[in-house]
Amino acid sequence: MTPAERAELNRLLVRFSDGDRSVFASLFERLWPPTLAIARRITKHEADAEDAAQQGVLKIFDSIADLDPTRNAVAWAFSIATYEALTARRRRQRRAEIANADDHDRRDDRPLADEQVIEAEARAALFEMVGSMADRDRAALAHLWTGDAPPTDETSRKRRLRAVDRLRAAWRKLYG
Repeated sequence: MTPAERAELNRLLVRFSDGDRSVFASLFERLWPPTLAIARRITKHEADAEDAAQQGVLKIFDSIADLDPTRNAVAWAFSIATYEALTARRRRQRRAEIANADDHDRRDDRPLADEQVIEAEARAALFEMVGSMADRDRAALAHLWTGDAPPTDETSRKRRLRAVDRLRAAWRKLYG
């Protein structure tokens, strides 16, 4: 997504949140592809990706009144889309429908150009923020990159929650 496209999407989100319903079609047209790309990348299953993207767009439109126009609306929308995709992935894993992560079609694994750009931007921003965090916070969040299950004891859980809160605060400070 180019900076111009990102700025236009931000402008449309803010206008829609202000009550301008005439931008709906244009907003949806610009919001759907990156939302679907995020969902595809996270869920790795086309059916789950489409469902998660639809749910993400619905949540964005349902929550549009909560949008703070002084903050980055695109980051706000993509965080909702990401959350919905992660929820869909967790739901699939809980149902134990995935016997083996390598069984899915290889075609679904290859990211599209838009997906690569979105992922690269998000990863770079996230790594920069995590890199600037305290060692203790980075250690608490390490399971996100290693794929290991997080510790279940109460102290570790609270440490993770605090680290995530600090990460969210840093994200909001930089990206709204």
